[in-house]
Order: sequence, then C-alpha cells, then structure tokens
Amino acid sequence: MQLVDEAKTKKSAEQIEKLIIGTWEFQKLTDKNGKVIAAVKHFVNDTITATEYVFRPNMRIEKNKTYELFGCENAENCESGKWEYDSNAKIFRMTFDKPKYNVPIDKLAPRLLEQLKKSGSLIGFTKNEIEIAEITQTELKVIEFLESDGTELNYNLKVYRKK
Repeated sequence: MQLVDEAKTKKSAEQIEKLIIGTWEFQKLTDKNGKVIAAVKHFVNDTITATEYVFRPNMRIEKNKTYELFGCENAENCESGKWEYDSNAKIFRMTFDKPKYNVPIDKLAPRLLEQLKKSGSLIGFTKNEIEIAEITQTELKVIEFLESDGTELNYNLKVYRKK
C-alpha cells in the first residue's frame, strides 16, 4: 500500500476535485518512466498470445459530480454515472448508472442467464476506481496497475490531455 501511495499525486482532494473538471482526451500509454507503449502483449496460454494496440476512452468529468466515458472502441464499454473523490483512500471513484457484467446479458437466453446467476458465474460491476499519479490544468496521468509479485509496484500511466 505504501508503494501505491508513493506513486499517487500529492495534491489535496480540493485541488483534484477542481482540476479534474473538464473533457480529457486519451493521448498515450507510458511505462512509469515515461516511455511510450504502442502495443501490449497478453499471454492467453502457453501457445497463444494476443497483441492489444493501445487505446483508451476519453472522459468528460462534470462539476455536478457526473461523468461520461466516450470514444470507446466498443460502444457497450462506454459508461456514465456519478463520481466522487475519496480523500482517505486517494481514489477517484466512478459509479456506473447501469451495472456492467462479465458477459453480454442482453444476448443470453433467459434460462442461461438464470443458470449463470445461480452458479455465481455472472459477475456484476458497479464502479471503477482510478488512482491519479499526476494532475495539472492540462494533463492527467492515471495509474494502470500491472501484475506484480508484491515486492515492487508495476504500473503504466494513461496520459490524458485536457481539451
């Protein structure tokens, strides 16, 4: 936890809540040293790897405590809802208007949907929490955590520019 706190912005909740308001366009993904990452390899299993070409949605953060993600690769992944900044945990929390699920529930047969619910295989998501590394009038850097063995903090930074 201490390593995470060291990577987060030192700005106050009041400063963050003021600076975060606006439209943020995704610019790039970098490693923690600022080197740009254009593609990320994901290992599905021993023989299959997938390459993700880096893309993240843009964000519109409103003063009335609402937000919207837009410009998503898949429109179903865009979301909107309410936001709050948790000053104790130093987390920017976005609570979805409608829950998201690990499967497309609108495309499932009703019986299959019931089976998934009963078996506990249907997982609902109601919020997204982000941790801010840096924020200024024009730039926002959000921590994107990577797998770690717990001995060091591994992360990339999503870099946004205020429009």
